Amino acid sequence: MTAAAGAGRRTEGSAVARNAGASYGERALLMVSALLLTPYLFRGLGVDGFGTWSLMFTVATVFTVLELGVSVGVTKFVADYRALRLDPERDAVVGAAVTLMALFGIGALALSLALGFFATGLAADTEQDAFRTGMIALGVGMLIRFPCVAYSATLQGYQRYDLTSGALAATTLVFAAGAVVAVESGHGVAGVAIAYAVSLAGGGLLFAAMLRRLAPDLPLGPRLQRSDGRAALLKFGSFALLADSMVFVGQRMDVVVVAVLRGAAAAAPLAAASKLQSGLQALTLPFIALLMPMTAELWSRQQEAEVARRMTLATRVTVQLSLPIAAWLALFSVDVVALWLGPTAPPVTATIVSVLAVQTLFIASTPAEKVLVGVGRVRTIAWLNTAEGVTNIAISIVLVATTGVLGAAIGSLIASAALGPLKLPVACRAVHRPTPRFLRDAIGVPIASSAPAVLAMVALLLVLDPGTPRLLAGLVVAIVLSGVVALRQIGMARALAILRRSRSGDR
Repeated sequence: MTAAAGAGRRTEGSAVARNAGASYGERALLMVSALLLTPYLFRGLGVDGFGTWSLMFTVATVFTVLELGVSVGVTKFVADYRALRLDPERDAVVGAAVTLMALFGIGALALSLALGFFATGLAADTEQDAFRTGMIALGVGMLIRFPCVAYSATLQGYQRYDLTSGALAATTLVFAAGAVVAVESGHGVAGVAIAYAVSLAGGGLLFAAMLRRLAPDLPLGPRLQRSDGRAALLKFGSFALLADSMVFVGQRMDVVVVAVLRGAAAAAPLAAASKLQSGLQALTLPFIALLMPMTAELWSRQQEAEVARRMTLATRVTVQLSLPIAAWLALFSVDVVALWLGPTAPPVTATIVSVLAVQTLFIASTPAEKVLVGVGRVRTIAWLNTAEGVTNIAISIVLVATTGVLGAAIGSLIASAALGPLKLPVACRAVHRPTPRFLRDAIGVPIASSAPAVLAMVALLLVLDPGTPRLLAGLVVAIVLSGVVALRQIGMARALAILRRSRSGDR
């Protein structure tokens, strides 16, 4: 390796460490906020109020899916054009994205107003006025935030996830503080929704400020004239939007299905359990998110082998981190719910937590999805995710109507298990990686290394009485045994070398 190549590798390693560290920090903050705020809101708003807020939050999340479709395209194209030093094309894509997102913001406001005035029946009977006020506030917040999402996507195209993570962390803190103030001051569901709208708008403005500081030469205004950049963005973004919206359908629209078929209060256990699922996903998603722009740059430079190597590594890390904690949640769900939500939580909540924890294991296909998008195979991902989302909704509707809220979680698990793994061989073919070798290295090894921790947790479940001590003992076993096995796989000498490099700043 030449000195220049070595310096480039070290610089890239520092950037990855910086981005991953910031992303994990932001996700950790979000997870802690959700773990603390969810039971607080569950008790403070009551079952009806929490169910209504969960429905509103789900609608707001639908709006963020619209962000993802355009932002994924912006991130990829900005990464491509930076690698090829095509600044005019980069500027055209960013300007087109600002224009498109502003139009989406107007649409989000219109839909929020329509729901607020004509769909109050979705809310609990005592919360319909609060639902209307909250939906108006969310619509205004989205109107401000949407154009700024183009700036967040551009920051990610520059591989400055640390900056976007800072803005997202500020959003989390503002919402948490505002929600507590709303509940304590007696403003209830409407106040919580207003706090969320303010946090979203403020976070969006931070994206704009950070991009201005990072790239002062980059025009931030919209571009109204038609251009090749807009056409490419629309084509790529439409498939990215389809792919991401179907991921959302597969993971979050179940709350709406339950609310429509069984009422907002019935959706509360599923909404609460989904917070734990999001926390579990936060163990790996910050690392996985870095893959797409990295893959786009490497693919533009024709470094195919490196793309395959990083996909294997990311998948292995995903399984290694997710499996022990998912098993802990699934096995000790009764203890988790008793400690977290208290005795007022419906008994079905623990079963829902177990089912969603098992479903989370299929996040192992997400690195392959990011790689496929990065190499330009977004259409393939769009159709695979569409099939998964439609299957999930169809099964969930039938099961919720016949069995209740648990059916929504079971429907998500069935759809993920049946269709999610298909992304792995598709990605292997795209990057010319033998599928059996990939499955052995990326899936088989971490499953085998997690087996001792899972077996030990099963033993604890059988011999200890239910309660917090059993829950904590299981968590310690999951972390310690998994860590010991992982350290043995890496090797003590190599682990110490990695630690020394991290302390020296990768110099």
